[in-house]
Amino acid sequence: MEKKKTFFRLAITIVTMIAYLYAPSQICQSLKPKILEGGFHYMPGPHQISVKHMERNDMVFTNDECKAHEEQPTYQVDFVLDFDESHSKAKEIRIINSDSQIFNRRLVLGSNIMTITAGCYDIIAMFDELDTSQDYDWPLYTMYVVREQVVIEQDTTINLAASEAKNHIHFQTLTLEGEPVNTGKYYLDENYELVVQEQGNTDDVIFENSIYINDYNYKYNVTGNFGMTIEGQDYHQIAAEDMGDYYINNVSDRYSFYTYRTALKGHNVFTSSCKVQGCSDDITVSNNPDDFKLFSEPFISPKHLDEEIFMEFSYFIRSIDSPTWLTTKIGLDEPLNEGELCNYYLSASCEDVIEGYVPYIIPETDIRTLVTEYGFEFEESITILTSPPITKKNNEVIIANMGTDRFVFNYNEESDYIEFCPFWPSHPIFTYSVDKKLDLFGNSCPLLVSNPLQFDFTIDYNEFPITYHGNEIYYVYLGRYGETKDDVPDTKFVIEQNGEEVITGQGEIQLDDFLNGNVNVSIINESVMVDDKIGSNKAHLFYNAEADDKTPPTATMLHFINSNNEVTDRFSTAADGTIEFSAGDFNFRAVTLVGYAGYDRYAPESVEVEYSPYGEDVWIELPVEEVPDNYWPVMGWFYTGSLASVTGQGQDGWFDLKIKLTDAAGNWQEQVISPAFRIDDLAYSSVATVGSDNAHEVARYTLDGRRADANTKGVVIVKMSDGTARKVIVP
Repeated sequence: MEKKKTFFRLAITIVTMIAYLYAPSQICQSLKPKILEGGFHYMPGPHQISVKHMERNDMVFTNDECKAHEEQPTYQVDFVLDFDESHSKAKEIRIINSDSQIFNRRLVLGSNIMTITAGCYDIIAMFDELDTSQDYDWPLYTMYVVREQVVIEQDTTINLAASEAKNHIHFQTLTLEGEPVNTGKYYLDENYELVVQEQGNTDDVIFENSIYINDYNYKYNVTGNFGMTIEGQDYHQIAAEDMGDYYINNVSDRYSFYTYRTALKGHNVFTSSCKVQGCSDDITVSNNPDDFKLFSEPFISPKHLDEEIFMEFSYFIRSIDSPTWLTTKIGLDEPLNEGELCNYYLSASCEDVIEGYVPYIIPETDIRTLVTEYGFEFEESITILTSPPITKKNNEVIIANMGTDRFVFNYNEESDYIEFCPFWPSHPIFTYSVDKKLDLFGNSCPLLVSNPLQFDFTIDYNEFPITYHGNEIYYVYLGRYGETKDDVPDTKFVIEQNGEEVITGQGEIQLDDFLNGNVNVSIINESVMVDDKIGSNKAHLFYNAEADDKTPPTATMLHFINSNNEVTDRFSTAADGTIEFSAGDFNFRAVTLVGYAGYDRYAPESVEVEYSPYGEDVWIELPVEEVPDNYWPVMGWFYTGSLASVTGQGQDGWFDLKIKLTDAAGNWQEQVISPAFRIDDLAYSSVATVGSDNAHEVARYTLDGRRADANTKGVVIVKMSDGTARKVIVP
């Protein structure tokens, strides 16, 4: 019989981020994706919209009776639980309103007395129905018994019986063809090999099933994955979709039932989200296959890597008004062939789940490479290209640019609040439907986003002082569509301190000691290919490490659009192109009194943009202006300018771009992106024919497009004064 191949690797983790509770060290560690145990990617980023953190007594209630404050009296409430201990057990009681959440997991049959503050609550008792065929307590499903809007104003008794949960909430995933998913059945033989007994139509399904109390903004969720059904050799694994089902008693429309799921089949990924509101009977919560929208991206692999290319997916669900999400890391065990696609079918739109959560998927390309660590060699998957999040809006597949991993906030001593930025919606200018994306992820010379960090401070947590120390020059590369390009390992850097070269190296810049005085950092990446052109990003950072402001400003996103608002860096004429970018001065700050940490943000003092024909280092000003209405907290201030003023000729139409940003303290960032954009009617060809007889040589290039010395020999490209070029052999 056919042996089953393993098509994917799976890891699930729940990541909860409350920005205003983060300790400073956690904020600083979150500046770049962090690999946790099991390969989980912890990808922080509460972004994009400013909201106010409400103090305890500022909470809003839908009913004046539904309040519970510390100054209120307390009462003894006896929760009397009824369930059959032969096949059930009490799991938990949750007592909830907008002001408080009380949990009790030490439950027994019969009386369970708790001290509750006066107020109005919803009460949820949870019971597990057990698989009695197992020797241990293996839950088959959960039974929820709910009491809504219970007013606690005296000592009282509340009876809760598992038998009340009669309504079956069934969560179902339908394939593109409208069939319920089936992961198949397998037998584990004497060699512990899997043998197919029944072929499924799906490899695996990852889910999050949630109960949501609308007016309390409260969610209880269950996550997991189906895997496969396996029997044999004293091994038994049930993998049915109804493992995520549960039972509940009648509840009002204050309650919603959500499911968010990712189904995998080969190189296809299906994401969906759906909900049902209220319950008085059995319910099936299922997606509509007609809602699937296809996104397919032929990721371009770095030209300088010969290893096999694999595909990874990060699937996560983002709350519209809360920095909490489910992160699921999925990877294909089989490499992608040249030109092979992974297809992403997205079902739910932001509008479909306006009360709750939005599903996203992040496609990534990885390489498998041989790594030596502690004397051992092993193959490791390394991410080389990561797309921005992909989801649906207005029935369109969109790319939602979230910027880099940075928290920003304003701490106001008088009003005592923190501003932070939830993930959705993302920056409207850098978010666009996929039909507006004309080029490939990865096929551009990237932008460098930098953030030097030097800090040393102490916070007193409950009279226990904790010292936080950071000394790093962090940077990341973003492609033209906001994709992250992991070119950091290939970069070279040189650090000068007070005019003297003190450190050289390659890759990440982690410093053992604090720098001091004037610091000048050169970061050079020459491993880029754009079409057939060798590209590079050459960046310089300057700052005073002893000043209060020791952080230079940084560009945070760059793209170009044409006259049809399509995102591309290739244009037929100069007048057809527009540059758009964002930048800001983000200074790390810890408010040690309250334990807050994050970034203040300021506008750059000056912004200078220039262009040059590709590789020629002849710079001409490119006028840009700020658009105040397009400011976005995490990404900063927005600038735009027409390419209509671009003149001259570039090899095959390509031009370089230089952006210099200076802050009020005199710190600055400058970077040269080569090549950055192409204009067809300003092109000369590297294989053009000979020009007019009276033309004179004005420049000489190597065959790969690099400016060459006038004495360079061999086969070269010679640019003539009339704009043409010739390919000649110089003896």
